[in-house]
Amino acid sequence: MRDQIDLKGASERVYRFMQVKEGRPLSPMGGNFAYVIEKESEHEVVLVGEAQNLLKDAKLRWDEAVLMYGVPHLFMRLNITEGVRQREHADILELTPPPMNAGEVARTHG
Repeated sequence: MRDQIDLKGASERVYRFMQVKEGRPLSPMGGNFAYVIEKESEHEVVLVGEAQNLLKDAKLRWDEAVLMYGVPHLFMRLNITEGVRQREHADILELTPPPMNAGEVARTHG
């Protein structure tokens, strides 16, 4: 798996996410995150989220993702500005909602 992946939003914008490596702690800062599995030479996003505190919130559904989808990779994108984070999250969800985001309504503020 690559150290970084680019996720595209409905707006055609591309957002770069960095892989969280074993032994490297998540940041307590705000940001966006993605649970990712490898499919041949490509990646498949299983969940995207946004959090005020990546250290606390990015792994809230991790056990579910591992159990249901065999997710081995967590990627994050630091972004402390809540409004920007939420817009990026909504943009990614609008293009192709990952399976664990099913039924989630993308919220944009501002």
